[in-house]
Amino acid sequence: FLSNGSLLLKSVRVSDSGDYSVKMSPSGGGSDASATLTLHVLEPVSKPNVTANVTNPVELNDTVVLTCFASGTAISYQWLQDNSAINPGDRFDLSADNSSLTISGILRSDGEFTCNAYNSINAMTSDPYHLNISYGPDSPNVSVTPDLSAYLIGTTVTFSCSADSNPPAELEWNLNNTSLQQKGQRLFIDSITLNSTGNYTCQAFNNLTKRYSASTKQIVVIEPVSIVTVSSNNSKPIENIDTILLTCNASGFIQSRIWCKDTQVIKEDDRVITSPDNATLTIISVNRNNSGTYRCNASNDFSSNFGDTNLQINYGPEKVIITPQGPIQVELGKTLTLNCAAQSVPPATYEWYNGSRLLKTGQTYNIESISLNADGSYTCRANNNITNKSKNTTIQVTVQAVPSSVKKLSVGGIIAIVIAVLFVVALIIGITAWMFKKKICRAKCGSQHNNIKMASRGNEPVSYSNGTNTQTTKPKDIDVVYAQPYILPQGPNASTASTEINKTDYAELKFK
Repeated sequence: FLSNGSLLLKSVRVSDSGDYSVKMSPSGGGSDASATLTLHVLEPVSKPNVTANVTNPVELNDTVVLTCFASGTAISYQWLQDNSAINPGDRFDLSADNSSLTISGILRSDGEFTCNAYNSINAMTSDPYHLNISYGPDSPNVSVTPDLSAYLIGTTVTFSCSADSNPPAELEWNLNNTSLQQKGQRLFIDSITLNSTGNYTCQAFNNLTKRYSASTKQIVVIEPVSIVTVSSNNSKPIENIDTILLTCNASGFIQSRIWCKDTQVIKEDDRVITSPDNATLTIISVNRNNSGTYRCNASNDFSSNFGDTNLQINYGPEKVIITPQGPIQVELGKTLTLNCAAQSVPPATYEWYNGSRLLKTGQTYNIESISLNADGSYTCRANNNITNKSKNTTIQVTVQAVPSSVKKLSVGGIIAIVIAVLFVVALIIGITAWMFKKKICRAKCGSQHNNIKMASRGNEPVSYSNGTNTQTTKPKDIDVVYAQPYILPQGPNASTASTEINKTDYAELKFK
């Protein structure tokens, strides 16, 4: 408008931006005047759009560049993470115009990003941008149902596995590093056996991150302890020489072993050592006190059993003794018996020597009807065929021609013996005289009954007479005993009597 020197621009466009100059000339003449004006035509900011240089970044591996674009003029940018402004530093870096955001070592926790675009006219915010970050698999979580410290044969168990992963991981099951050819979150085992004991591993694999991760769950299948045996490395140990190794062998699942000797629990020391699992017991340089019954008690949570072995330590021979102890004096012609004994395991064998001459073997040596040639030393040698040791002892034997009891008899002793002999002789004479006198008395007493006569026999009355009186009695009143003795002649005419002995009836009457 020339009237007022103004310029009207309608429907300005960005292309209208620029420097505008005006020149003014006075109408009355004079110097011209000019002025310049810069016009900035601004376009409103459109809604920003965010893009990324990678579509599926891998956690910790990739660097992500986010770019914000909006139409408009004189645009300024601002980045936000979870609605909080991002400041450059650490893992974040901004371009000069802030339109690009660089994230190093992307993390799954980086969340969502938004971009604000603005100018002096308006401001616009992008939609939240979610990064699809590939990560994992993390260490799987493995569980088993039922969850027990041990399982009996025949139990049914179920394993479960889960692992944090994007995309979801592929899960595969192994037993003791051997594939079970089972995939998925569940592993079902019906009626487990002893072979089911071991480490069950869930292995997770992420096909995008190309990473593996695994976790293991161990189960123990229990079989009752049934047979326990104890074996030794040496069946014939020798004292102070051998070292014994006892081994406890048991069938079934063994959780603990306890060693005992003669029912007492064995305590370790510098000579008695057990292995970490108590399966072996070592006794260094055994001695006789180590002999006894050794027991291994094996057990688990459900059962126990034991096994025994007898340990005999061989030693000796020691303390060889001959009885009777010497020196020995023996009478000529007598029998001498010598016995030999020694402390030894196993029992010793014995040899008898006279000097260097072997007499016999055995624990006892007899000399019957000993002669003067038997004088000398007698040696018993005890031998142990396990320890291969021998030990001797010797005694001295003296044979006496005259009994030692006679040589040592005193005068008083001799007198006592003589008196004793005389007493015995007198006693014999006295007994003989008494017996003879008694015999004569019987003969005389028997002759007084030669006049008794029997008047009757059987059930008839009996009459009897002694030459002066005659009596009659019933049979029931007397006992009659018959005999037929021989009567020797007596009286004044005995010397002239006939030597013929007559047979006479004789009866003894007992009155009631």
